[in-house]
Amino acid sequence: MKNCCLDTHCNRCCTKTNMVLTYQDVQTIEKLGYNTDFFVADLNNWFQLKNTKGRCVFHNGTICVIYDHRPEGCRLYPVVFQKDDGKAILDNDCPQRHCFIITKEKSQQLLILIKTLENERAERKQKKKTKNQKKGPSD
Repeated sequence: MKNCCLDTHCNRCCTKTNMVLTYQDVQTIEKLGYNTDFFVADLNNWFQLKNTKGRCVFHNGTICVIYDHRPEGCRLYPVVFQKDDGKAILDNDCPQRHCFIITKEKSQQLLILIKTLENERAERKQKKKTKNQKKGPSD
């Protein structure tokens, strides 16, 4: 299958990214030898890819150095969830969106990803809450 993004050297989605990561994404990247401090930002209990020089830490200016192991959200892009309509759409910010179609499978994958991300965030919030309660006012 042709990849318009690679063929045109497009990296728009890697620029100023706020791609959210699952635990599985983090583990996959860790197995490549990267430390989470290098690539994970915890923003309000969402794990997100960090940026450096205005782009994803894994984009070297030419290519994604972890392309074959990139996060699920990166693999699904430009299919994104439109909250207002509650459905998958092609991101209008993607200059290559004309090369993609939204299949039932992609829509289902996206919904599963969103549910996973929300559950993992809720779990992190609960762990932090429990941890703070255990500390108590005298700590």
